[in-house]
Amino acid sequence: MEELKMKLENCFGIQNMQQDINFSKNNVGVIYAPNGTMKSSLAKTFEYIRAGKVVEEKIFGANSSYSITDENGKDILPENIMVINPFDEKTYENQGMLMANAELRKKYLLIHKDIDDKKEALYEELKSLLGYSSRSSFNVESTMLLDWKSTKKELFLCLENISNVLHDSDMNCCLKVDEIDYNTLFNDKVYSMITTGKTSELIEEYEKKYNELVEKSLYMQKGIIDHNNYTNISDSLNNNGFFGANNEIKLNAKDGSTSIMIKSQVELNDLIKNEKEQVLNTKELKELFEKINKAISKNKDTQAFNAFLQQHPDIVSEYKDIEKFKKKIWVKVFLASETKLSELLADYKKAQDELKVLRNKAKQETTDWNKALDLFKERFFVPFTIETANQEDVILNMDMPSFKYIFSDERGIKEVAKENLLEVLSTGEKRAYYILNLIFQILVAKNEGKEKIVILDDISESFDYKNKHAIIEYISDISGFVDAQGNKLFKVLLLTHNFDFYRTVALRITTRANAYIAFTDKGEVKFEKGQYTKNIFGHYKELLIKGNCDNIIIAAIPFVRNLIEYTEGDSDADYLRLTSILHYKTDTKTITLKDVQDIFNRHWCKNGNFSFAVGRETELIYDIIMAEANKITNIEKLEIESKLILSMAIRLKSDEFMTQQILTKLPNGLDVINDIYSKKNQSAWLIKEYKKNINDDVMGTLEQVAMLTPENIHLNSFMFEPILDMSLVHLYDLYQKVKAF
Repeated sequence: MEELKMKLENCFGIQNMQQDINFSKNNVGVIYAPNGTMKSSLAKTFEYIRAGKVVEEKIFGANSSYSITDENGKDILPENIMVINPFDEKTYENQGMLMANAELRKKYLLIHKDIDDKKEALYEELKSLLGYSSRSSFNVESTMLLDWKSTKKELFLCLENISNVLHDSDMNCCLKVDEIDYNTLFNDKVYSMITTGKTSELIEEYEKKYNELVEKSLYMQKGIIDHNNYTNISDSLNNNGFFGANNEIKLNAKDGSTSIMIKSQVELNDLIKNEKEQVLNTKELKELFEKINKAISKNKDTQAFNAFLQQHPDIVSEYKDIEKFKKKIWVKVFLASETKLSELLADYKKAQDELKVLRNKAKQETTDWNKALDLFKERFFVPFTIETANQEDVILNMDMPSFKYIFSDERGIKEVAKENLLEVLSTGEKRAYYILNLIFQILVAKNEGKEKIVILDDISESFDYKNKHAIIEYISDISGFVDAQGNKLFKVLLLTHNFDFYRTVALRITTRANAYIAFTDKGEVKFEKGQYTKNIFGHYKELLIKGNCDNIIIAAIPFVRNLIEYTEGDSDADYLRLTSILHYKTDTKTITLKDVQDIFNRHWCKNGNFSFAVGRETELIYDIIMAEANKITNIEKLEIESKLILSMAIRLKSDEFMTQQILTKLPNGLDVINDIYSKKNQSAWLIKEYKKNINDDVMGTLEQVAMLTPENIHLNSFMFEPILDMSLVHLYDLYQKVKAF
């Protein structure tokens, strides 16, 4: 493959994108893109194609289409795609399948992810049914396992046991699903009161009397059919259209003395209600209930429980066996989620067979793991090493591999638990841990000997510099890997939001022709080639020596001001003069183009080559800034110069407006302004005083100024991200608002 041709429409967050990457002269391409522009969406598109999944646009449901081909229009095959995503601690901490090849590991993780996703969906539903909000810290799994006397390893056995009793009449619960409040029913205070002391004795007496009264009922029998069973039967008959089809049922008294014909669900529910009330409203039971109520009322921590019992007196007898009652509640909510439970258990059983096959294949894959580990030790600077710990168990017992984590510093060497290791590592060191995954997958792909396009999404994020450069060196190695015939194996496409990483890759590994900066214009992702890979201020200098470039003169002012600050300090007269161009002050409208030229020559072009003010010496730099700002249109572009000019014009206009308002509307306005001018961060103080004393309908716009412009007008040669990421159209719109003050 000599060329990668991409055309995407409505692929995740990408509305429209068309771009070709030429790998004929260099097989590494790099794209710098602001967050939200295209990086993750492009990586996900490739990932979905690789996995054979449907690429889609999930927000508006627009039809997705894509074409990813080589120079001959031939589709890039899924098996020729590799996607290495950013660091995800949950995904990459489990290094189990690093001893298998990349494809096995991917299948392994996908199987577990599918099971985990279904399990979490079930838990979320159960959590709601148990009366907890989505933000509650209630842990469905741990509570369920505790109530069913199971360990975490027995999770799926526990779920299987619950599934087996979902339709067991002995596990019926008198509460409806929408009445359940697990915390009220079983919190620690309730549990302690119910299971100890006088309350426990009263409940035992209540349960005994309740059973005696149930036995006297014509249509209820304890342990066979009571109001719980009747309620379930009523709902089932109605839900299945039994009464709607004009069917009837005949109920026989258990002593054979009478019978009754039921023609509707209303009649059946009335009978159930009457039978239940005959039991609950007897003098004996009511007296016992009042005693229980009185005992519970003494404790303020159980008042919610007491209120619940008032509404549901029929649950009192359930507390005779509170452990069984807990299980009944679980059965009730699981019954409402039966479909999800069945699907989860079916998928789990299927997964066990698939995982067994993967483990058998994985046993043979230790060689590449060792190669990856050796390379990791050689290249990356981290205070730990990783070694395999259970090779025999992997082979004999089909366990997944586990590892030893060995930490070392000036105090010595010590084996530690992975959890403890991750607690002491920096974010950068944790991400180096993730690089093992990259190295391993590349080694396995290299062994396959097939050409692949490798998408690396933000792999440098949060690395320290020594490890960041180690990554760059490793990418350089990858670009040099060849097959048996000497052909390059990998075409690498790097996606990044780190400008320093972008520029280093462009200068050291690839070429300006394969370095791109992406930006979005009205839904279309556009690319500028080779922009800002070298010293931008050296380029500005060359342009200014050649002749007049008003936009470049203005764009260079923040840089020269920083240069003076670094070399002379922030009390230097020239520094203060340029500060008056970036912040509105009493002398702002007196500074000429000749003043700027002289400052540039004194500090930047010291041999005096700048002559851009010749013939224009008295022109005011303020007027030039506004003239250049007014030339800019609301068309999205990448140009740093235009963004700088708009930022400076916005700041000057807003500062001037606030200054005039404070001077005219505050009795002590002059004192306030003089005090502000004596401080640093002038614009921030102006906005603070304006909001405090005036705070009119332009305040929202002024706060936008404070958010969007500060980093832009303090540009230096190292940090380009703030100004590159800023939308030119957003700045244009803000400038129009400020001009209208």
